[in-house]
Order: sequence, then C-alpha cells, then structure tokens
Amino acid sequence: MSALVEIRDLNVSKSGKSICRISELTVNKGQRLAVIGPNGSGKTTLLRVLGRLELQYTGKCESDIPRRQRIYVHQTPYMFRGSVLFNAMYGLRSHGIARQEAKRSAIEWLTRLGIEHLAERSCRDLSGGEKRRVALARALALEPKLLLLDEPLADLDDEGINDVCRALEHLSHSTVIVASPVEPPSQLCNRHLHLKASLQ
Repeated sequence: MSALVEIRDLNVSKSGKSICRISELTVNKGQRLAVIGPNGSGKTTLLRVLGRLELQYTGKCESDIPRRQRIYVHQTPYMFRGSVLFNAMYGLRSHGIARQEAKRSAIEWLTRLGIEHLAERSCRDLSGGEKRRVALARALALEPKLLLLDEPLADLDDEGINDVCRALEHLSHSTVIVASPVEPPSQLCNRHLHLKASLQ
C-alpha cells in the first residue's frame, strides 16, 4: 500500500499550550485508522489538520489529496434548512452532479445507513443520532479519498452502529480516519493510534 498521509513532528499550540503532538504517523491508501483518546488529547485537532481546516502548526503533514477530496464530518454535524434528502444531496449538487443522479446516489446512501424512510422529513425534527447518519450519507455519497469522522458512532444504537460499519465497507478505495474516546468496533477500523491528554 502507498502512503497517503505522512506526519513528522507535528505540533499544534494554542495560547502557548500544545493541544496536539504527533511524532510520526504514516497512513496508507485504503486504511481504516482509529485515533483513540480522552478529551484534550488532540483527536479533533489532528482531524482538522488532515482536513486542512487547521493550518497553524509546526512539523510536517504531507498529502497529495486535493482539499475537495478530503471530507470532514464534525461530531456535531451542521444540517441545512430543508429535508433529509436535500441535505444528503447537498454535497453532490455542490460538486456539479445533476439533480437526478444526485438524488439517486443520496437515496442509495440513506438506504445503506438505514434512514431512507426519513428522506422527506425536515432536519429540524431529527434526533442527534439521525443527524449523524444524514451527515454521513452526505459525506459518503461523495466517495472521498480521505474521510475524517469525529466520533461518528456517538448517539447511535447498536443497529445504527452496524449500519454505519456496513456503509463504510462500500468505500473500499477510501482512507478513513475515525476519532473516538473509546475503541470502535473492529469492523470499522483495522489500525489504532492512542493519544494522551494533558499535552504540554
């Protein structure tokens, strides 16, 4: 497998305090990496660096993946005003995909995530777990080369977790990095990076 991301001596500091420090990390194409650690260990910051949302750091973080092919799903995902289907289609439409093709793909991913029955429901009426799955459908439909998921299994029941794990199996050519305070299911990730809190 070829290296997709290479990190050396990465350090992110805010107000004089180090909030994320990674001495060395190589992520290969197609890997499923779980970044595990408590609050304050730098999990989200690492995802933001990889997504090019955090640019203030020292050290090296190299990848040839264009920014638009790196998709970051926040732990509290933003929902646009409108229906579940509109939200699931949004990324595809913004990438210039025709409406009918975007609708077909969005429904396909909603189905894989077990929420196709919510397609016409307003996002204002969704639970936290349902919003997470809508945001995942929106991201997965784009089939990114690098998918960054911040606590994607929070608020999900066992059925929802299984739906997410099965859906990710369809992204066999994508590299997935999951941030979680606890070790995720083995079918979700095949590699682990443990971070510690209270970085100085």
